[in-house]
Amino acid sequence: MELFSVKEAIDEAVIKSKKLKEGIIRGCWNEVTDKLSAKSTPLWIKDETLYVTVEDSIYLHHMSMNKEKYLKNINILLKGNYIKEIIFKVSKVKNIEYQKEYIQNSEKTKKEFKSELKDLSFEEKIEVLKKKSLEREKDLSLRGFKKCESCGVMFLGEDNMCKLCSLKKKSLDKVLEDKNDNK
Repeated sequence: MELFSVKEAIDEAVIKSKKLKEGIIRGCWNEVTDKLSAKSTPLWIKDETLYVTVEDSIYLHHMSMNKEKYLKNINILLKGNYIKEIIFKVSKVKNIEYQKEYIQNSEKTKKEFKSELKDLSFEEKIEVLKKKSLEREKDLSLRGFKKCESCGVMFLGEDNMCKLCSLKKKSLDKVLEDKNDNK
């Protein structure tokens, strides 16, 4: 059995997984956009293009003017040249307080968590991470979050799908509708 580092495994997974890239960008969006992270939300990646919703046209204009800076920050974050374009769209942006609270709490417990994993085998680390993930999911559902029926992400809202999946579904429905109109 060949030994490998978790860092190498994660770097390899980032190269292969679009969903992982999207998750990293969402998780570090405030580092990419600074103060405008509360006024915008990264949605998905398609064909090396990141789609982002922005609260209103004023922020859209400002973010468009800083697009090259954001592209540079994202590609530094992902350690590769994976995103070549950003498309901004005006849409409602929810500011989720749980994320801020979670980030603050995670900063406090990061050192404790690292020491908890320090002497464990790879398999044991995976089990600890699974347990932490289930605890987080339970905590989120107690706070009113639901699991998206399409992608499984926890979200706040009335629908059965998160905003990202519902926007993708609407886009797909529109494409199918347009194809039917052309027949």
